[in-house]
Amino acid sequence: MPSVKHYKEITLKSGRIVYGFNPSATLRRKLGYKWEPYDTADEARARALAAAAAFAEFQRTGHLPHNVDAYKVNGLIDAYKRTRRWRAIAQVENSKKAYEQSLRAIRSMIGDTPVHTITPLFAEDFYQRLCIERSVSGANAIMKMLGILWTNAGILKLVSDNPFSKVGLEPVPSRDVTWTDSEVHTFISVADANGLSSIGTIALMAFDLCQRPGDCRKMLWRHYNDGVFSFSQQKTKTPVHIPATTTLAKRLDDILSNRNPDSPIAIYEGTGAAYSARLFRKKAQAIREIAGLPEHLKISDLRRTGATLLGASSCSEDEIRAVTGHKSRQILSVYVKPDLRMAATAQHKRSSQQSQAEA
Repeated sequence: MPSVKHYKEITLKSGRIVYGFNPSATLRRKLGYKWEPYDTADEARARALAAAAAFAEFQRTGHLPHNVDAYKVNGLIDAYKRTRRWRAIAQVENSKKAYEQSLRAIRSMIGDTPVHTITPLFAEDFYQRLCIERSVSGANAIMKMLGILWTNAGILKLVSDNPFSKVGLEPVPSRDVTWTDSEVHTFISVADANGLSSIGTIALMAFDLCQRPGDCRKMLWRHYNDGVFSFSQQKTKTPVHIPATTTLAKRLDDILSNRNPDSPIAIYEGTGAAYSARLFRKKAQAIREIAGLPEHLKISDLRRTGATLLGASSCSEDEIRAVTGHKSRQILSVYVKPDLRMAATAQHKRSSQQSQAEA
């Protein structure tokens, strides 16, 4: 009998023969096929021949063969996670976590849905369902992930259009929570008093340097030289150079450490190792609860708090961006929230100018 491509027989140690459809790497990537065992050789050969015919049709027309039952949304996800673009995202801890969360939701909700059945109307209805069942921000994250999946499928020539690019997403109000100076001081003091000064150090770094807590907990001693922090932000790869404040510099001077250049500045006292994201969140939440601080406060808000303080200190937009690392002035509106201190500074400047004019 002539050989059939993608057909394979495997003889087990028990002597039993397993007949299988064994798709090539190309079929796995292009059409989302996977290994499929069959009870008889005829069934496995028929499946292999059908798959080869479907792939030939795909190559000839350039369109997704609608009769391929195995080609479902899960196949798009699997194909995307084999790309260089995914590997780059997977290196960024926070981004990977957010993407994985959206991908899990997609798998659970429409993972077995055939790709060819997803139309712009399906996408619109699915988004409305998400907004009802989840928060708007959660729904938007999932829709953006679906848009990325379909864009990747387009690059692989698996689909001809992107139905998720046509859905108008509801705007999500940006978070505007900031800490008071008293709350920052209380949090750090309670962390120190409870044997977790490392948590206090990370919090102070996030506040004084206006950086993400993830960057701060991963900061190494080699990133701090002559009173200046020099590093690349994990999320955007933006290089920044920020002088430490007097308060932060003194705290770092007081840390008992051998200051190995490749050691984290803040290490967990319980293990002497760097914090994982999960452990840091857990310990920071515990300190906030012990301190009796409001539940709505998040460590991530310290970056916005520090940036807002820079604005209240009459810093220019360029000066603020030099600290935060933002490339766009527009994004500062998300982090720098006008408050009473800014208004007071503005009125003081106005009064000073009027006094000079009258003189």
